[in-house]
Amino acid sequence: MHRDNYWTRKLRRRSFLGTTAAAGLGATAWALAGCGDDDDSGAGKPTPTPAGVRPGTPTQPTPTTPGEVVKKGGTYKLRQGAIFATISPYGGLDSGLLWGFTIFDHLWYTPLDTGIRENFLATSIEQPDPLQFTVKIGEAYFHNKPPINGRRVKAQDVAASYMSARQQTRISNSSWWTQVLDNVVAIDDATVKFTLKQVDAWTFSSTNGGSPIGSSILPEEIAEEPSFMDKDLIGSGRFEFVSHENGANFKLKRFEKWRIPGEPYLAAQEYRLIQEQAAALAAFSAEEIHTVGLNNKLEREDLVKKHGDKIVIDSEDSRSVWTVLPRGDGQWADPRVIQAISMAIDRQELINLMNFGEGKISGPVPPAFGEALPEADLKATWGKYDPAEAKKLLAATAFDTAKEYELKYITPGDRNQQFAQIIRSQLEKNLGLKIKLVGEDLGRWLQQSLYGSQYDGFMVYASLAYDDPSSYIGGYARQIGGRPNWAGYSNDEMDELVKKQKTILDDAQRRAAVQDIQRKAWERGAPFIPTFIAITNSATWNFVKGRVVGRGSYGLFNGKIWIDK
Repeated sequence: MHRDNYWTRKLRRRSFLGTTAAAGLGATAWALAGCGDDDDSGAGKPTPTPAGVRPGTPTQPTPTTPGEVVKKGGTYKLRQGAIFATISPYGGLDSGLLWGFTIFDHLWYTPLDTGIRENFLATSIEQPDPLQFTVKIGEAYFHNKPPINGRRVKAQDVAASYMSARQQTRISNSSWWTQVLDNVVAIDDATVKFTLKQVDAWTFSSTNGGSPIGSSILPEEIAEEPSFMDKDLIGSGRFEFVSHENGANFKLKRFEKWRIPGEPYLAAQEYRLIQEQAAALAAFSAEEIHTVGLNNKLEREDLVKKHGDKIVIDSEDSRSVWTVLPRGDGQWADPRVIQAISMAIDRQELINLMNFGEGKISGPVPPAFGEALPEADLKATWGKYDPAEAKKLLAATAFDTAKEYELKYITPGDRNQQFAQIIRSQLEKNLGLKIKLVGEDLGRWLQQSLYGSQYDGFMVYASLAYDDPSSYIGGYARQIGGRPNWAGYSNDEMDELVKKQKTILDDAQRRAAVQDIQRKAWERGAPFIPTFIAITNSATWNFVKGRVVGRGSYGLFNGKIWIDK
């Protein structure tokens, strides 16, 4: 057993850029496009953490110019892309992620650039064996709001938070929460013990024990009565919740007793509801918001033409995979059906139409990870485009081409609708299918259609931009986040392979296993059909200083951002 690989592994992959732009996005972007983006440009890449660096090694933010004086007290203005159905972090991905990065603290987080856990509230973690570990916590305090009134954070709060999070049905926790985690108990006020039912090589990842949602530390009283969070939020993170307007226009203020003295540098963060992209671009140019995600290179070029070097453009490979999800049961269970649908999708046309040619064809695990399929395998499987063979393959099955099938996508937002329209056009043209587009708001789409499997044909979406490759293949299991497989897909072999790769503690062997799973997913007709990843762009005014780069979603925990104006 290679303990060094398991507990302090360093994943070999490209450098990444995590921007704070994602923190201002709304439900659709966060829930389905991810929490951070990756840098493939080569510029401004950080020096990777060397192998052998101990977990908990602090990482410095982007350095300021020599002699530059940090101005504390500014307000960071961000975009909110959609109204939240509830402010409770247990009510959805949007609220859970936003508050997980701002209002709530965590024991640790694992950045995707190194794969090495970095301690937050945890001061030390001792792991005598892969099935248990003990965490010592440092000094921290909750926000000074009733009924908690600023008391100190205790191990009992941490244990109650984990045990409460895994019981929530409205957040899609990974199988680590539902099948691996056994118990979390407080040994004393400063010591927490975790016990696992089985080995999981991804225990400390941001999907599992380091989830920005599930690992959020709540007061024990609120963890036991989480309905309190429908009306107010109390954490121990660097910002306090101030107000909102019916799920929009949030205001946060600096927590003066944050566990890191002197941080955050910002006095406040404010979110403005802007649902349409054109309005967001106008608000950015007027400096009403300080950062904006861009849909394509034309928007990027337009902003550069308008503002020149007054703005900073981050262009990176997204880790969010645009995905087509057919049913996986009944007539769809024939692997030839899924293979035919996949081969009928012209991925290069998607890249051209949606991203003006900027994008990359992707397998189930996106190109950013070492676990992605080699190019030759990708071309022979998930990247193959052959409409003639696809039509012939489908005709050899019992698939009903006379029926009209629904294709569900998320509204509002142009990107999801555009993707849905292109997919419909290609499948109608290349396979002769009859498809009806059905747009749904995020809440209904997520809870009923996706999680509840209430669809008869297709779902389309951009996946989360995960910080670990294992999460991308979770769709092949019988259960996803404690729920039955979204597509109704059931394959004993695939289910066992997904479970088995989590028990492989050697990095190289686990990487090979993940690649083999993607090949077998093609052979077995797994219905999660990847298409492409976009080259994404975000623009930020150059007076926003101190951003953390190269750390994926880790950069969203940054307390050293400041406004130089």
